[in-house]
Amino acid sequence: MSEIIEKTIPVELNIEGMDCPSCAMKIERRLNKLGGVSNARVDLANEIATFEITGGTLDIDSIKKEIDKLGYKAVEPDIDIEGTDEEKLAEDEKQKAKSIFRLKIITSIALSVVIVILGMKEHIGILSGLSQTTANWISFPLSAIVVFWCGMKFIKGFLADIRALSAGMDSLIAIGTLSAFFYSIVVMIYPEISGEHEHTVYFESAAMIISFILLGNYLEFNLKNKTHYAIRSLMDLQVKNALVIRNGMEFELPVKKVRVGDIILVKPGEHIPVDGVVIEGSSSVDEAMMTGESMPSDKVPGTQAIGGTINVNGYLKIRVERTVNDSFLTKIINMVKDAQGSKPRIQRIADKVSAVFVPIVILIAIVTFLIWNFYAGQTLSYSLLKAVAVLIIACPCALGLATPIAIVLGVGKAAENKILFNNAEAIENVSKIDTIVFDKTGTLTYAKFEVKEIFSDNSNFSKEELLKLTASIENFSEHPIAKAIVEKYRSDSVGSDKMYEVNEFKNTSGIGVEASMNGKSYKVGGVNLINKDNLNTSGSEKGFKNIYLFENDALIGEIKLADKIKDNAKEILGKLRSSGYRLSLISGDNSETTEKIAAELGIDDYRAEVLPDQKLDIISELQRSGRKPAMVGDGINDAPALSKSDLGIAIGTGQDIAIQSADVILVKGDLENILALFKISNKTIRIIKQNIFWAFFYNAAAIPVAAGILVPIGISVSPVMASMLMAMSDVVTVLINSMRIKYMKIQ
Repeated sequence: MSEIIEKTIPVELNIEGMDCPSCAMKIERRLNKLGGVSNARVDLANEIATFEITGGTLDIDSIKKEIDKLGYKAVEPDIDIEGTDEEKLAEDEKQKAKSIFRLKIITSIALSVVIVILGMKEHIGILSGLSQTTANWISFPLSAIVVFWCGMKFIKGFLADIRALSAGMDSLIAIGTLSAFFYSIVVMIYPEISGEHEHTVYFESAAMIISFILLGNYLEFNLKNKTHYAIRSLMDLQVKNALVIRNGMEFELPVKKVRVGDIILVKPGEHIPVDGVVIEGSSSVDEAMMTGESMPSDKVPGTQAIGGTINVNGYLKIRVERTVNDSFLTKIINMVKDAQGSKPRIQRIADKVSAVFVPIVILIAIVTFLIWNFYAGQTLSYSLLKAVAVLIIACPCALGLATPIAIVLGVGKAAENKILFNNAEAIENVSKIDTIVFDKTGTLTYAKFEVKEIFSDNSNFSKEELLKLTASIENFSEHPIAKAIVEKYRSDSVGSDKMYEVNEFKNTSGIGVEASMNGKSYKVGGVNLINKDNLNTSGSEKGFKNIYLFENDALIGEIKLADKIKDNAKEILGKLRSSGYRLSLISGDNSETTEKIAAELGIDDYRAEVLPDQKLDIISELQRSGRKPAMVGDGINDAPALSKSDLGIAIGTGQDIAIQSADVILVKGDLENILALFKISNKTIRIIKQNIFWAFFYNAAAIPVAAGILVPIGISVSPVMASMLMAMSDVVTVLINSMRIKYMKIQ
């Protein structure tokens, strides 16, 4: 498909063939140098490249060809191939690539062993009838297979670096191995060049270097696949097919072809395919994998169903409200992918350092060769091997792995605990937070109000009549208080007692609701409504939470409600306070209620009767004073403050959270997950810093040793030993340090 782009548009491509950080960095550099491409990011863990085309005649096919030139394959995602399972095809391609990669490693190691035996035959006392010259000529084609087939990825990378006028990790490896390989050929043909009696060749060095580095890449490749566990576990929840009812007929369709408005039938024990509302049937649904709640949720007509959850014991007919691409589960999967693929500032710094580091290493290798060959008077081969050792041991693979593997593991660990990151920078921002601002309702309390008492302020209205009037109006509102009032009315009234017909309903966020009934105007709300319209409430009762009912702006009744503080709220806030965080409470509730909640939780800094835009101003005020605030809210009315804060944390369940506003989503809605969030994030950043430090320290210490600074005391590093040490640095950084995140204990 060739599509000419005439406007700025985001593009995502699947990249096949990446197996190490060098691959991702090379593609990213190439994309960013193309005219008309901006903000290119390559995610090694998820094998995805994202970028923007900013106009001109550049088309997607030409960009794919540029990536293909680097030795990788770029594929547009979500290509709808009739009658095929694209996910299975993609997995088959990955398995095929893995098999070829494994074959190259096995071939490389097997041939390298043969080459080493041929090179050392006189030392180990075998093949005595074979001359060394003949052994060298046998080693030549074998090492060529290793260098030019098994190690072709490094040569392609080197050539791509030349075309891009840059230098990457592949350049170091290719220059080192090709130098040893071609030097050995020259020595075989012109032995006098070596200046040595035995005219030593180094085919085994070139072959063993390729073998060790491929083995290190394979470990990285496997680790990268293991870090997909969070995404794979979520994707396993996605149903492939759905039983759809159309025109009275039942038939099975691929879930991707289910449309909004379709009716789907879900039998006991089946996963619910997509998000929707139950229209028939009743059942218990296991939502633990989505919300973390172990107690099944009862589903009856009118209740919401989340795709990916399990229908336990009854049949359900569900009207589809979101297609699979827009479902809550898909959004979660995309959030985890985006967070794993995005780069925090600390990684971008490491990438820039790597880009400068490689040319410096090449320069050091050249200086090493010149010093040994001309100043120290060593042979050409000795000097060349010292330069090759510098190139190999300095390869900054560990530096490239330092951040992405830790980020992927950190995001995956968080996802296991129902904590979702919108971006990787949020992980880094957690460590900078010094103030945590909490919304009250739904965050520190359960947001499930109960009607405690009804007061009449007009003798013409009984308590029953006041409840009916209020419930009739609030029946059109989604506010938790409105639901509590309606629930109270339905539980108290008889089945034949219907609500009043309501006209001209109006909801003002943070203020209250208005409606007309029987030619009269009614208003329902709290303190904000009274202040806004200057309504008179003299002589009213003072309760924990009062909702006032006005008829033609005259107070006729009050409803007292109560909201319960979450059981573990005080304990969690105590732990946060003892960790050094400053705690604040802001609420749209009245002063009396807010003060009571703050006192129970031990929060000294609180503000009441705060509207959504005022919450944003409070966050801005904290930032201007030098604080780094995190905002914890229900993710709906708190959206402006969540977006403005240094770290927006939406706490709540399922579809009530504002995914676009917050940096972090606590799906489970448990305050305990705030502690887990801070623990996982701080641990991840600590490990990233450790990885980067050890990667730099290792290279800084290893380069002088490889260059021969310790030769006077009898310590010398050969290219083969350099490749082993370089691979070991990857293993230490990746397999030992970073994997600590996966196995860390949260509680």
